Amino acid sequence: MSRRLVGLGLALTLAAAPAFAAPGPPKTPHAQSPYAKAFVGVWDRVGSINFDPTIPFDKPDRPPLTPKAAAQFQASLDSAAAGKPINDPHANCIPLGMPRMMNGVYLMEFLVADEKVIIIGEEQSQVRRIWTDGRGFGDEIDPTYNGTSVGHWEGNTLVVETKGLHWDIPINQKGLMHSPKLAVSERFWLEDHGNTLHDRITLTDPETFATPWTVTKTFKRTRDPLNEYVCEENNRNPVGKDGVTGVVLSGGR
Repeated sequence: MSRRLVGLGLALTLAAAPAFAAPGPPKTPHAQSPYAKAFVGVWDRVGSINFDPTIPFDKPDRPPLTPKAAAQFQASLDSAAAGKPINDPHANCIPLGMPRMMNGVYLMEFLVADEKVIIIGEEQSQVRRIWTDGRGFGDEIDPTYNGTSVGHWEGNTLVVETKGLHWDIPINQKGLMHSPKLAVSERFWLEDHGNTLHDRITLTDPETFATPWTVTKTFKRTRDPLNEYVCEENNRNPVGKDGVTGVVLSGGR
């Protein structure tokens, strides 16, 4: 059979097929703000590597913890001080997850579509989708590393709520854990003629924090592109059978 006839047969098949519409929640018309395009670009985190940038680099994050959470966090700090760093799943290439993704060392990129804002982290090529089409959370949310994020615009500020987060992923690299009740609120806004991005993050978790913990992360616009990042390809920080995070300084691919 000629290519022309094959193509004609395919066209007739497609023409006879019923139109397909993917199911989904109702969408709010004009949900995206005209300010959204100003967020598009690549951003580089500045300030302390601590989740709370106001804390010096060599000091641990000290949020307002409940007694139970404070004891768990102190045990992780003591273990690290004794030369046995905490069992950080990220060392075995498990994703950073939220909210830790927003404190990554590597670059991140903002993209905007009609019904969502997309954040791509260079580290492990992680992706967040913030839905701005008017949907809610629903009755049940399957826990995922980056959770489910819904947002809306208040003027030139993107307001986001995230729920449904895996509770076995630490909030920071020092082993601060959270419960399934963690909810993350964010407010993104621009300054410095669109060259500085702020993300004010509030963590609410009655089992972890005595009061909500709010920090502000700052990013600078950069012309550098995101590069491919495959943790599994040459991982140098594996977790041993004893739960201690190791360091491989030689060898590899």
